[in-house]
Amino acid sequence: MEKRDNIKEPLVSVILATFNEPPAMLTKSMRSILDQTYSNLELLVADDSTNAETRHVIDNIAASDTRVRVIRKDKRMGFVNALNEAIKASKGTLLARMDGDDISLPDRIQLQVEYATKNPDIDIFGGDMYIMDANDNIISERHYPTTPKKIKMMFLYRSPFSHPTLMFRKKIADEGLLYNPEYKKAEDIDFYMRLFKQGYKFGNTGEYLLKYRVVGDLQKKRPKDQWIYNHKARKENFIWSKPVFSSMSYTISLIYKHIPNAVVSSFYKRENKKSLKQK
Repeated sequence: MEKRDNIKEPLVSVILATFNEPPAMLTKSMRSILDQTYSNLELLVADDSTNAETRHVIDNIAASDTRVRVIRKDKRMGFVNALNEAIKASKGTLLARMDGDDISLPDRIQLQVEYATKNPDIDIFGGDMYIMDANDNIISERHYPTTPKKIKMMFLYRSPFSHPTLMFRKKIADEGLLYNPEYKKAEDIDFYMRLFKQGYKFGNTGEYLLKYRVVGDLQKKRPKDQWIYNHKARKENFIWSKPVFSSMSYTISLIYKHIPNAVVSSFYKRENKKSLKQK
């Protein structure tokens, strides 16, 4: 593979936190970013991996493409801290999230850059995604609202974004807003709540951007801790200037906190079947 010239000032920084992902999956994930139709980007891999094969894959790809920068520490960073380390090291004015077992569609970054250009008032945005199994087969899909009103309505009871498709403006991090490691499984909800509280504008492209991998039960990627921290985030970020929204959000998250995992798992399975029938 031909080594590309170093890009000193990429417009987009893609943030990828890794921990012992299967090498084959991680290779597909990284290549899906580097092979985008939009090339003025960098890929920051905050790597906690102890698996030699996983580290070897990362280092080989980094050696073949100077747009890849690898961040490693003497001690394990943990997922949320790894995200923050990559964000702080980023050079782009737009930051995009990525996970090591997902696959971005070829025009994902191009579509999001175009959206950011056409909507300069929107600070953070994502898009739709397909859900795929261990063999890359699409088994379902997820759609997310695109209008401010519908985004706010969805935010009452669940995330209005597909986190792995997220892109946001670097000014957010420059103003001191990073992920909070105290929230672990719900770092995204806490992040969105703090942004919403401070008046940042939300949006979604309405385009498919990514294939999200789920192996087995979707609820396994959303453990019980997520609902506990989701409730904590909504409680601690109560917006007194929006009492109706915050009260409803708090109450709904409290209910979710006490719903058995089996019920949530059943909900996701029905949602998957519904999506497939509508496709």
